[in-house]
Amino acid sequence: MKRKVSVLLAIVMILTLIPMSSFAQQNFDKQLKEAITKSKELFNIGKEYDKFSSDVSSYDGKTAFNLNWSDSKEKLGSINVSLTVDGEILSYSKSEPYYGENRPKLPKVSKDEGLKIAKDFIGKVSPDIAKNIKYIDRDEQLDIYSDLYNYSFIRTINGMIYDENNVNITVDNITGEVRDYYTNWDKDIVFSEAKDVISKEKAQELYKQKIGLKLIYKTSYIEREPRLYLTYASLRNNLGIDAKNGEAVQIGYYGPYYEGMDMNMGAKGEENAENLSPDEQEAVESVSGLISEEEAEKLGRKYLEINKDYKLDSVNLYRDWKNKGEYKWYLGFRKNVNGVEKYSSVAVNAKSKELISFYRWDDVNSNKEIKYNEKQALDIAKNFIVKTNPEKVNNIEYIDPVADSRRVDEVPQKIVNLNFMRIENGAYVLDDAIRVSVDLTEGKIVEYEMDWYNGKLPSKDKVISIDEAYNILFDQIGMEVRYTVPNRYEKTDNKKLEAILVYGLKKDKPNDIDANTGKILNYEGIPYEKREKISYKDIEKSYAKDKINILTQYGIGFSGNEFKPSEKLNQRDFLFLLAKANNSYLSSDISNNDEKLYSYLINTGIVKDDEKAPKKIMTKEEAIKYIIRALKYDKVADLNNIYKDLFKDTKDINPELKGYVSIAYGLKIVEGSNGYLRPKAELKREDGANLIYNFLFSN
Repeated sequence: MKRKVSVLLAIVMILTLIPMSSFAQQNFDKQLKEAITKSKELFNIGKEYDKFSSDVSSYDGKTAFNLNWSDSKEKLGSINVSLTVDGEILSYSKSEPYYGENRPKLPKVSKDEGLKIAKDFIGKVSPDIAKNIKYIDRDEQLDIYSDLYNYSFIRTINGMIYDENNVNITVDNITGEVRDYYTNWDKDIVFSEAKDVISKEKAQELYKQKIGLKLIYKTSYIEREPRLYLTYASLRNNLGIDAKNGEAVQIGYYGPYYEGMDMNMGAKGEENAENLSPDEQEAVESVSGLISEEEAEKLGRKYLEINKDYKLDSVNLYRDWKNKGEYKWYLGFRKNVNGVEKYSSVAVNAKSKELISFYRWDDVNSNKEIKYNEKQALDIAKNFIVKTNPEKVNNIEYIDPVADSRRVDEVPQKIVNLNFMRIENGAYVLDDAIRVSVDLTEGKIVEYEMDWYNGKLPSKDKVISIDEAYNILFDQIGMEVRYTVPNRYEKTDNKKLEAILVYGLKKDKPNDIDANTGKILNYEGIPYEKREKISYKDIEKSYAKDKINILTQYGIGFSGNEFKPSEKLNQRDFLFLLAKANNSYLSSDISNNDEKLYSYLINTGIVKDDEKAPKKIMTKEEAIKYIIRALKYDKVADLNNIYKDLFKDTKDINPELKGYVSIAYGLKIVEGSNGYLRPKAELKREDGANLIYNFLFSN
């Protein structure tokens, strides 16, 4: 996935801009002059950049100059540099004006060459940082339409990673220039000594005891409808084991560096006059029995406990995205009190009338005293759920947030948020919960939300044992020691940050385990497969070897380790390569799904409905036809009478395709041999790769 750091945006988000005039009395003129001089020398900024602007920013005690150069003729683009008053380079970016067509260009700099350029750049601008970083090879597929390589580095200390600090850099794969450089680096931080660390085996046992795996239903939306699947996973991915005292500590959020129905509605023997399709009939039934807007308003006022002083401000009916065939009424109310607008809102199930959510305006301010504690608030929330959703009370469990946040400095809160997670047959349903917010000054519930899937949950009759799950977790995913700063964003004093050593799950794989098969699952709930670089063992003697290898870097190729270059190329395989070349973000499942592949090709106009013939061997002129359609030049190509004869065998070209061949020849997608095109020649797989390469990079 393409990740490009926008330096300017990052600066705006991280640093609070302060006008230059406010610093005049602090004598920053000398530092600014030094910053300008250093930046011009370091990044070779010449006189051709004749426009300059700057500002000064300050955040968390760190003051930085933000410098910008551009040229008045608007030919060079701009250069942006951010550096601290003591000369530390925070970020750099160089942009160029773009007026051309967005077409693929063959890189002149390889990915490995770009990596060396990136490392040399870091060593030049931040030598101290360069000594303490580790390159994270994400093995990302190259983007056909990007002229950039993206590189990420994380900080290392004492041979162990501290991934809360990082360096991101992009290199132009045509010119070899660094386009963007951005650092996130803690200067004032103390790292604990890497000694007296408990063993990995001990950490694993403590992980079982203090964090642990649970049976959890998770949800994916691959087909736009919720699909639940059963996993062994942790409810607290933000916890790890202190590598010295064995306690559970916060380490930040975990993430990898990656039957039909009988639809006959008429009497027996009668024809359905409406002649509705099953989907259409299902849609009709789904809106049958919905309560009226007036009834929804009455229910809303009842749940909100508001009178007629609150005017109905908005009413909306929406389909429940989580539960097919169900709808929700959303109502908003407002009341003007001494010129102040007070808002409340509510959502109810449009069939069952069940309360789904509400927000009740409450004047919680610093003048009110806290009269209730969190235990009392928990009782208030439970009683409300018993009253409102009695049938769900026995299927929820309160999740203590304190165990998650590990707050160092307890700050009195006027409102407490309580989360009750759904449990079915001993397994947690991760995305289903009832959330209640209680005002501790009045003991009132000010906000309520229920998220609940009403469909059938997957069976847990064949789940593997928890011990098997732990073996998979530790053997196939594993734990590692790394540095972290617990509760870094809750720090309230001016002391230096303290990084401790923790055992956490490794980040190069997801940590969800299929509870039935034991396979590691990705975030769509399907078996995780590490993307292997495409490499073929049978192309050494192919004339298109180099082109085939370049295409594989962009994910354009066939699965397996054999390309079979001399085999005849059928329509399906050629169109698969063309589809991948035409849309680098095309879903990977088209590789094994001809229906989806042809649906894409027909919808984009590359293939016509009556041309679908997956097993047909491709001829050169037919391949050219599909390529020209992919380029959207077919309307011009159809003007056959304007093209001259280019080949000695032009008469052999299908007259309807003469324009297509002419355009392809002009764009250097195809070329003749001794003046002959041989348009009816059947293509080999290597010929197809050659055409696809030319389609991308020769025009």
